[in-house]
Amino acid sequence: MAPTLRIALAQFNPGMAAIGENAGRLRALRARAAGAGADLLITPASSLSGAVPAGLAAQPAFAAPLQAALDGLAAGTADGGPALLLGAPWRDGPRLHDALHLLEAGTRRSLAAHHPRAGYDPGPVPGPLFLRGARLGLMPGADWRGPAVAETLAETGADLLVALDSLAHEPGAAERRLQRALARVVENGLPLILLNRLGAEEEAAHDGSALVLNPDRSSALVLPPFAEALTLTEWRHDGSAWRCLPHPAPHPMGEEEQAWRALILALRDHAARHVATRFLLPLAGDSASALAATLALDAFGPAGLRCVVAGEGAAPPAALAAARRLDLQAEVIDLAPALRALAAVLPAGADPASRLRDAALSSLAEAQGLLPIVTAESGTGTAIAPLRHLAPGTLAALSAWRAATGPADRFLAPPAVEPRPPGAPAAPLRLWQSLARADYKRRRAPPGVAFPPPAPARPNPEGAEAP
Repeated sequence: MAPTLRIALAQFNPGMAAIGENAGRLRALRARAAGAGADLLITPASSLSGAVPAGLAAQPAFAAPLQAALDGLAAGTADGGPALLLGAPWRDGPRLHDALHLLEAGTRRSLAAHHPRAGYDPGPVPGPLFLRGARLGLMPGADWRGPAVAETLAETGADLLVALDSLAHEPGAAERRLQRALARVVENGLPLILLNRLGAEEEAAHDGSALVLNPDRSSALVLPPFAEALTLTEWRHDGSAWRCLPHPAPHPMGEEEQAWRALILALRDHAARHVATRFLLPLAGDSASALAATLALDAFGPAGLRCVVAGEGAAPPAALAAARRLDLQAEVIDLAPALRALAAVLPAGADPASRLRDAALSSLAEAQGLLPIVTAESGTGTAIAPLRHLAPGTLAALSAWRAATGPADRFLAPPAVEPRPPGAPAAPLRLWQSLARADYKRRRAPPGVAFPPPAPARPNPEGAEAP
């Protein structure tokens, strides 16, 4: 009988710096993978730590609980169940690496990215790791994007390539990702597993999709983007190579829906990092603020939304109409008395209306613990402007698409692989929040999701293409 290997792929969204919560979800995922008979559970890059910047990873208040969680998860694999592959920063003496960790039989083997994210130190070109009859060629982060690392792994005996990356969503990303993966398969004659990270921070959203290619370039698995899932794959060795049994192809998702789900993901992750459950929606009577309110409604539902129209005199009819269309109750704040008082003391020609409006909304948000979802600038450090970077044509296309999709319940309450464990934020999360507030003071503008056109790939001397 041909040797077999069962590999479970976990698409899930780890919390930023939420080490204890992420460790709990990894244990639960491993238990489910064990129940399905898996030999190995592959989880995304940064699955234990969240995609933390190097400045946070280097903090002792973060590094100590991360190391303890890694040790605990490694000890848990002594039960004879499936091995666990996860991503987390790794301190190796004076060097800080963006790394993968293979936990099996109570032990841990760590592998640093050769082409790491900004702020992390590069590791050496890796060799394959032996696991239950297979020689795994692990490629953290950008290591798989060019030919050099995969070629080295193939030359040193790897028979199955595994890439865990953090590729940001952009139009046409799935096809470009497939073509890059096919190039690695063609160059080395080896099958490839690619698992992208699910999650969003600041300007980028990552779709979490996975694909598996067999040595003959055929597609064995494509998982839908922006969805949490645990998928079992079965591999058989035919005497010359490992091959994955094929899975049915998913229903294709259009570009507008992918962009919308990326925006929803960015909103939810931003709210989770700031521990926000109530939101301020300023409506100004323009199409952008109405679209932002629709996005917030799809992301969170109506219960925690406070819709406000702030202006001079009567509220703009378009703003009130937008609130009615969304079945939201709009509160009107009349700034006319305050503007008249300011006009009495300001020089002739001064126009403080926009600044007064921003100050009123920021004060309301801070006094009542609301997270503002805006379309421009905000004086509140927790604010987010999800549409800020999108071109007018993109906004118009999203508006038309969303108007045709029907009720919001198709976006609300997405099924989770494992529920997030309850509890207060851990100290590393509070540390991340302090760094985020400091960053906001430097840039003075809320973050928004960017969908830039992809830049042409530029190989560096070692062959790793630019993201």
